Amino acid sequence: MVTTRGKKIKFDMDSSEGELGGEILVDVEQPEKPAPKRQRRKKSKVADDDPTFDSESLSSKGKAKATADQNQLITRRGGKGGKLRDLMNMPVDIFTEVCSYLDPYDLRRLALTSKRLWDILMTKEAKHIWNTALASIPDLPECPKDLNEPQYVCLLYSSECYTIGCTSRGTKADWFHRVRFCPACYETKMTNEWHLTSSRDSLELGFEQATLYQVQPYLNSSPVMRLALLYRRFNSNRGGGMRKNGERRYLVEALKTAGQRYEASSPEEAKEYLLTLKEARDYRIETGRAMIHWNYDHLGSRANEIAAEKKARFASIKFKLLEMGWDEKDFPMSRKEFTDLVLKDQKLTPKVWQNIKPKLELLLETGRNERLAEEKSQRLTTREKAITRFYHQLCRDVMELPFEHSDLNSLPPEVDEAFAIPSVATLLENDTETVTEEQWIEVAPDARLMVLKWWRDYLQQLVEYVANSTKSPPNNLDTGAQEVAGPDTDSEDAISGSIETLKAQLSCGTSVFWCKASYCRRIWWFPQIISHGMSYHWTFSIDRLLSQLQQPQPEAQELVKRLLTDLNVDPKAATSLGVIVEGQDEKNFLCMRCDERVARYRTLNELIFHYFDVQKWFDNATEAVRTSPDKCYPSRAVNSELPKIVNDHDWVSNGALLARQDDKEKSEDVLQLQAEFRKESLNDPSCYSEGIGGGDFDNQPRREIFRWCLLCPKGYGPSYCATTDIRLHIQQKHDKEPDLENDTTLERLYPSDPCPR
Repeated sequence: MVTTRGKKIKFDMDSSEGELGGEILVDVEQPEKPAPKRQRRKKSKVADDDPTFDSESLSSKGKAKATADQNQLITRRGGKGGKLRDLMNMPVDIFTEVCSYLDPYDLRRLALTSKRLWDILMTKEAKHIWNTALASIPDLPECPKDLNEPQYVCLLYSSECYTIGCTSRGTKADWFHRVRFCPACYETKMTNEWHLTSSRDSLELGFEQATLYQVQPYLNSSPVMRLALLYRRFNSNRGGGMRKNGERRYLVEALKTAGQRYEASSPEEAKEYLLTLKEARDYRIETGRAMIHWNYDHLGSRANEIAAEKKARFASIKFKLLEMGWDEKDFPMSRKEFTDLVLKDQKLTPKVWQNIKPKLELLLETGRNERLAEEKSQRLTTREKAITRFYHQLCRDVMELPFEHSDLNSLPPEVDEAFAIPSVATLLENDTETVTEEQWIEVAPDARLMVLKWWRDYLQQLVEYVANSTKSPPNNLDTGAQEVAGPDTDSEDAISGSIETLKAQLSCGTSVFWCKASYCRRIWWFPQIISHGMSYHWTFSIDRLLSQLQQPQPEAQELVKRLLTDLNVDPKAATSLGVIVEGQDEKNFLCMRCDERVARYRTLNELIFHYFDVQKWFDNATEAVRTSPDKCYPSRAVNSELPKIVNDHDWVSNGALLARQDDKEKSEDVLQLQAEFRKESLNDPSCYSEGIGGGDFDNQPRREIFRWCLLCPKGYGPSYCATTDIRLHIQQKHDKEPDLENDTTLERLYPSDPCPR
């Protein structure tokens, strides 16, 4: 059907009905007038069959029209009739009876099919037809007094914009003003509270502000439209408050008409007119809310009907397709082309089925191929997951690491390397649902051999790192290194034996690893170094792990060996998860090179780094004095002897005991001794305290006077310490009896590289 728009139908209204908004123009679809065709000379067959047809009327150049029979609605015309030609020949009572079975929406669409039907239905004589159609809709509110029946149907069912010449659809209805506008026209035809108060001049209303204040309250559609907004928010499950000032609730034309009518009236007539507007507003609010309630109830029921129709159509199509041998799994429900055919609110007739059957078969064939390909891909993924699970478990069994880590599966070779093994690749290519444990056991030896080779090479590089940290490899490393360096064999037993030898070498107490990170002040043993690397440095390869380790220090192994010997632990003893001394992470180790009265209890790692810190300080201070003595001692006399600096923590040339591990009872005795020594510092004559009373010491433990050492190079002295502590420092680091007046100062000095305490 070819239609045009732009023609407006103006229905007659009583004067009282047009007071609020003036006349209402309804934009409807009109049938487009076909281009005039050349009239055929051939006599119409209808004229031969119909005795009431006047053949002479055709020869009068179209000026004379044939009169219809009294029982017919409209005169038949010459030429070939359309599909509705029999409808045009119906008697009035039969035509009325046919229209009585139509709902308002269908009746309006019927009126738009041709100009002849439009001329018939859009007249007052057809009012009873519209009333019958409206009465067939359950719970539909009565037609408002300010609308006639076609206008009412257009407001309820139409989607056209009411603006003349506008062809847009998807309109928004204002149930108070009885209009529908597209989004563009809605912005121009409707206005809001803000525009009325701040931009009134741009609206060109044509009356004063005082008049606007009088008529404005009666033309606000908010009482009605806020109900529609509540329905929309409820149906869309959206929360939030409603906007009041931003919504456009005033029809500009209604404001102009009401304002001009008000200003043109006398004071008495103006009062009566405001009462009329108030009555009209109350009536429109009541009827508008009723229409909104019905509209959204109708939409809900209509949606249920459509859903039921779609479900019934889909059930019928599904039954037919299953009879044809198709599987429901082949239904491509994710494709719009398929759902548009099967989920349609249209009854499935034999003719419709014959039309859509070829299209469905083509889509089903495509869907089946896609499903089979997807199922094959899923089976492949399932097999890959099964092999990956078996492979990771095999790697754990080969490594035998005594700890769990979330990233442990990332340490061995990638599973793709296992997939590349011929036997595993064959197992992967078999189109089975999954890989069973029995199938994996058959191909596991090949994968195990690959992992064993990788693990042997991994451990070999760790052994080489440990061997490079000593000037000459220990005896316990020589045999293993020669064994691994021998001829390489691919047998599983030979590789397993090499791995056991390498693990034994790495597990001895002197095989230590030093992390490069500045925040990690501790040493590591095997295999805990692997866990540390994965946790803090993401080292999932041996190259990455070695890059995070410091360069091997020959003195380090000697220090660890001496400490373990002093602690009555065999340096060649194997570690278990990096633990070689019981309680090594507890602070119960005491440095024997420090005076017992000021020494601190440390963990084993802290004790090791304590020795390294003292050695580093001694080396730096000695080098500074050697290169620039005047800068280190700016106040010394010319050619005077430089103060002596002693490394009392030398563990290479000094064979004295380095450390001891105290139990709880011994630790308490040492701490008591240190407390007594602290109290002695309060005997300094320049101390703020009055004696060494126990209460004074407990309440004010920092009341003594602190001193700085002048014998240490500038910038290398200890941090401020009490008189008793500075005495011990001078005795140990400078090997002389302290002279507090000449060797110390009360002036504040801030060393950049302080002597460790």
